[in-house]
Amino acid sequence: MEAIRSRLAAAQISSGDASPGPKYQALRAAIVEAISSGDFAPGMRLPTEAELAQVLPLSLGTIQKAYGELVKNGLVVRSRGRGSFVASLHRQMREPWHCRFLADDGTVLPVYPRLSGHEGVDKDPRWAQLFGRDAKIARIDRDISINDEFEVLSRFFTPAAIAKALLRLPRDEVESANFKIVLLRELGMPVTRIVQTIAAADPKACRRIGVRVRPHLLLEATAYSAQGEVAYFQEIYIPPNRRKLLFESDLRY
Repeated sequence: MEAIRSRLAAAQISSGDASPGPKYQALRAAIVEAISSGDFAPGMRLPTEAELAQVLPLSLGTIQKAYGELVKNGLVVRSRGRGSFVASLHRQMREPWHCRFLADDGTVLPVYPRLSGHEGVDKDPRWAQLFGRDAKIARIDRDISINDEFEVLSRFFTPAAIAKALLRLPRDEVESANFKIVLLRELGMPVTRIVQTIAAADPKACRRIGVRVRPHLLLEATAYSAQGEVAYFQEIYIPPNRRKLLFESDLRY
């Protein structure tokens, strides 16, 4: 509890008279920092909202909102009658490829995905061009938290047979998996080339898929197998943020 209180106090001191934003966000950031630094290890029980309300200058509602955001982002899990716990490390995406945003020290920020849905998609000229005229395409959606600072929306399009193989995996593995690695492990399909483009997202398209109306970038990635076939096509909607996005051309496993 002291780790959270000291980090929250340090953030308030550093902000001075400047408005630090909503109080629940400041508390959420303090807890994330405590988790990232190892003060709270995976599986460790966090203080209850009521316990924090006794020692922090915050309302119970503010603390509950901060915990709710941590649960939503997959950093914390709740167990009825037991409390709130730091999520296991398997919830963090291993070796992310398309969402490698850099911290101030140049390291890649942790990525916490959450599966938000999957479905078959209607025919589209793009799919015929990418996957073939008669291909049946499925879409897997994930909301991806970048170090709990901001979220990107990932829409992953792939032939239905590949999607079926991915979705057979346990839900937590689908949420946290690097699909490029899963394709190799489960289907023996190495991805040897990825073509990426980035541009301003179409506001109409953002509204249509439920992305809040504000400037976003759209990263599109087309992944090719060793045989030259398209293994998947991915759309990643990126909100405004201060982080650099890392691109590399060397595909490693």
